[in-house]
Amino acid sequence: MWLVYLDESGNTGSRLDDPYQPVHWIAAVLVPEEQVLALRRSLDGVVARALPDLVSEELHGAELFSGRGAWSALSPAARVAVYEEALATLSTHDCVVAHASINKTRLRPSTSHAPHLLAFQFIVEKIQQYISTHKEPMRQRALLIADETDEHNHFQLDLLRDMQDGDGGVGFNLTLRNIVDTVHFVESDTNRGVQLADLVAYGLQKQGRNRQQRANGEIVSRGNATLEQMIEDLVLPHVHTYRSTWPSAR
Repeated sequence: MWLVYLDESGNTGSRLDDPYQPVHWIAAVLVPEEQVLALRRSLDGVVARALPDLVSEELHGAELFSGRGAWSALSPAARVAVYEEALATLSTHDCVVAHASINKTRLRPSTSHAPHLLAFQFIVEKIQQYISTHKEPMRQRALLIADETDEHNHFQLDLLRDMQDGDGGVGFNLTLRNIVDTVHFVESDTNRGVQLADLVAYGLQKQGRNRQQRANGEIVSRGNATLEQMIEDLVLPHVHTYRSTWPSAR
């Protein structure tokens, strides 16, 4: 079985016109069950080596990248090294990455579907399609674990249940036959798997923003370019399924 850790970046709630976060990203890190404990220990080690007096500190993309909170004690180079070492665990623990994204500025103002729920639907559909055809029978089941957020928890639970029954979601209805049980919500500050998903989601959001800046003729900062390169080197090789940003440009 896979344990699938989910987190998001670029969530602006009901506001769809934030010029700095136009796209809502959701990332999933699929971890083989036999690797879950080892992954946690590896990420514990990343934090312990960087912050020996704060070994339980959360790996949070925005704080680590910007040097906020406990991470302010480290130099930019040291924080980059932490981010890079954490992302490298995707390879050492046989993880798979999936992602989906919603361009909020392209949604109709009258839409009744929150960007977060649309992204959640799209990513679980992709996960369902990927694991249902996996060559290893033991990899054809997945359990979802997500960050605890009061805003959409019960909506996600209802949506997943309906999709498991074959009558939920927007547009094409894909029955979730290989997603077991419900969404299990945890506090991100105590769960390294969710923290790794956060690092991935934040990096993907930054990468997308960098591309938009270049398209607009803007200069991408050195820090943003460094994070983008890490995503390309350490995350994209593990992306086995994804949903392109929706709605697409017309």
